[in-house]
Amino acid sequence: MSDSRARVLARVRAGLAANGPWLAAQAADAGQAPPFVHPPHDDIAAQFVAELTRLAGPAHRCADDAGALELIGGLLGQHGAGQLIAWDLPRVGLPGLAALLAERGVAVLDARIGGERRAEALRRLDPAPICISGADAAIAESGTLLVRGGPGQGRLASLLAPVHIAVLRRAQIVRGLGEALELVARRHGPDPFADSSSLTLISGPSRTGDIEQQLVLGVHGPNTLHVILIDAPPA
Repeated sequence: MSDSRARVLARVRAGLAANGPWLAAQAADAGQAPPFVHPPHDDIAAQFVAELTRLAGPAHRCADDAGALELIGGLLGQHGAGQLIAWDLPRVGLPGLAALLAERGVAVLDARIGGERRAEALRRLDPAPICISGADAAIAESGTLLVRGGPGQGRLASLLAPVHIAVLRRAQIVRGLGEALELVARRHGPDPFADSSSLTLISGPSRTGDIEQQLVLGVHGPNTLHVILIDAPPA
C-alpha cells in the first residue's frame, strides 16, 4: 500500500471513530420512513406507455403481430432504412419480421465485433440508421426496458444506430424493478450473467446534460426509441 493511500485511509478511520456514535444517534432519531412508491395503476401496460411517453420515447401499442409489422414497415420507410442492426431475428420475437425485411430489401448487418478488426467493424455498422431488438422485461413504474445481451442478442442492436426499435409483449410488463429481475431469472436462471455480457436498463432515448444543464439526446446512444407494444401473446 502506498504512503498516500495509507494516510487517506487513516483519516477515514479516525473520522469514523470520532463521529460514529453521533451518526448512529442521528440515524436512530430519523425513523424508518418507507421509500416513495408509485401508486398502483389498474393497467400496467397503460402506465408503461404513459411513463415512456413522458421520457420522449414513443410507444406504439398494437393488438397483434400484423399490426406490429405494419408499424415497423412504416418506420423503415420513414427513416429510409436499407440496412439495419438487429438481434438474431427469431430472438426478436416477432414472426414475419424476416419476411418483411426481405420484402423491403433491408439488409441485416452482422453486428459481431471484436479482435483486431473491431474499429473496422464499427465503421461498417455506423451507417445503419435503425437497430431492432426484443426485450426481456419492462417496468411500468419508470417506462424502462430490460435488455439482456448474449448469444444472438448483441448489445449494439440497442445502442449503436440513431433509432432503436424494441419489440415488447404486454405479458413482459411488470410493475417494478424487483419483479422485472425475477422475470429475467425465471427465463435465464438465477445468474442472468452466466452466459450474458450485460443487462441494460433503457428509459427512453439516450440523454445527457452539458455543463450549462442543457439536455441533449443521442450523445451516448440512440436519440429515438420506438417501443412496439403488442397486446397479444406470440402466435
